[in-house]
Amino acid sequence: MPDLWTILLPRSPDQWWMLAVCAMVNMACGLIGCYLVLRRMSLMGDAISHAVLPGLVLAFIFTGSLSIGPMFAGAFAIGLLTTFLTQALHRHGGVPADAGMGVVFTSLFALGVVLLKRYTGGGVDLDVDCVLQGQLALMPANQVEIAGRLIPRAALSISPVLLLNSLFILLFWKELKLSSFDPALATTMGFRAGLLHYLLMAMVAVTTVASFEAVGSI
Repeated sequence: MPDLWTILLPRSPDQWWMLAVCAMVNMACGLIGCYLVLRRMSLMGDAISHAVLPGLVLAFIFTGSLSIGPMFAGAFAIGLLTTFLTQALHRHGGVPADAGMGVVFTSLFALGVVLLKRYTGGGVDLDVDCVLQGQLALMPANQVEIAGRLIPRAALSISPVLLLNSLFILLFWKELKLSSFDPALATTMGFRAGLLHYLLMAMVAVTTVASFEAVGSI
């Protein structure tokens, strides 16, 4: 009878890379996600992960490239736009925060699906299932050579973000903790709670975009 660990452990370098990328995605999202839970903004992560879809499609439309640079820039811009639109609806439109998130991310996600279907139908190499659900099994096929070693592009996307999230939390641990539990007190003590909020949302957007290639939008 084969040993259980022999069955469960990866058997090839590609499988080890898939396991490593999955672990890095979980850690990067978990570090930032804890603060969203504390701020009662769990839906924001879901909102940004759906809303960045039109950013990816628009980046391709304007640049004609599927390289990581334009895709990252387009998705990051739309991710930040999601945050600003949600806050604008909440503060100036009198809409509850959760309702504002629902309106923004469903509208942007629908726009992204329409654009994706439109340009996929025209022969563009943008697969709907891959963009929506990710393709971990195909990750080893998209590799970059660094120092003579082939490394999956998804690993190169998520590993710097994991490090950046860790440094961000280490540097702003006290400020994030105080502003998450009592933003009014944080402002009174001289911390810029509003700036910390947008910095955190920027980190959420960066993490979402970096995780997008491996695990998709949904």
